[in-house]
Amino acid sequence: MVAPALLPAAASADGGAPWLLYRDADPFVAASGLPFAPPSAAPDAWRVEFVASASNAELAFDRGSEHLLYDGEFHEARLALTRAFGERWIARATIGEVSFGDGFLDGFIEDWHRTFGLDNGDRGHLAGDGHVIAYDDGGGNHIALDRRLHAATPLLVDLAWRLPAGAHEWQLGATLKLPTTHASPLVDDRAVDASLWLAAQSTDATTRLPWGVRAGAMRRGDTELLPNRANDLVPFADASLGVVLRPGWDVAAQLQWHGALYDSAIPLLNDAATLTLSSAWHAKGGWTLRAGLVEDAIAKHAQDVTIFLSLTL
Repeated sequence: MVAPALLPAAASADGGAPWLLYRDADPFVAASGLPFAPPSAAPDAWRVEFVASASNAELAFDRGSEHLLYDGEFHEARLALTRAFGERWIARATIGEVSFGDGFLDGFIEDWHRTFGLDNGDRGHLAGDGHVIAYDDGGGNHIALDRRLHAATPLLVDLAWRLPAGAHEWQLGATLKLPTTHASPLVDDRAVDASLWLAAQSTDATTRLPWGVRAGAMRRGDTELLPNRANDLVPFADASLGVVLRPGWDVAAQLQWHGALYDSAIPLLNDAATLTLSSAWHAKGGWTLRAGLVEDAIAKHAQDVTIFLSLTL
């Protein structure tokens, strides 16, 4: 998913990094309060972002007593509202609607693998019905989602203090996650999570290489999702780099990493890194359309693939 920037010539209209409104879409992670990339907006301005995404995975694991089957696709529509208060403070709220089912990406992914001679892994070999997530460790930790589902995502609220420093700025921020639904712990784990983070990003509106970096840690509350295996403290880090190809058109990459949310031998429940690649068209009317693709940078530690389309006003 994406948080695109608006280019008047070579960088975003608010001079910020090309942060993408994305985080690991693995439901065992997305149900928590792991923050999205830092908020961005011009002083005393509003920023509105709408993102539609589809995330698909077909994976099976057996590690000792632990067993996990994940075969399905999550679709999400997310709205993010950002407000900058002068040059020093910025706040953002983001919430979405998510659905789980068979999806449409299986054929596309398999064709992609065949085209480039890649291994299809577990695809086509699992006994699931196309929309099932099931975990069991034989010791009382059990989770299952074997039905189609529509529900609201958790509400995430960011607040950051900004310090201008020439052609870049620092942000010292906090993120709070608030539960919204009891539909499934794989959509909202019902914990109240809090994160602290430090970020730096370019603010030079003329640069052709806008950038951003961030590091922080999330303190987890009382989760209903594998509570006996949940880790209390989860570190995370992000880096973003854009390239302005011409006025009104850019490409951007974002690498995100987070530590393990669970004490588990299963890769999908461990630390993970994702790579997001996107391209944006910035209209003269002041809106931006961005599309992109997300892959797991460490195989089988995140969902197989996510595609997204976003609109920023």
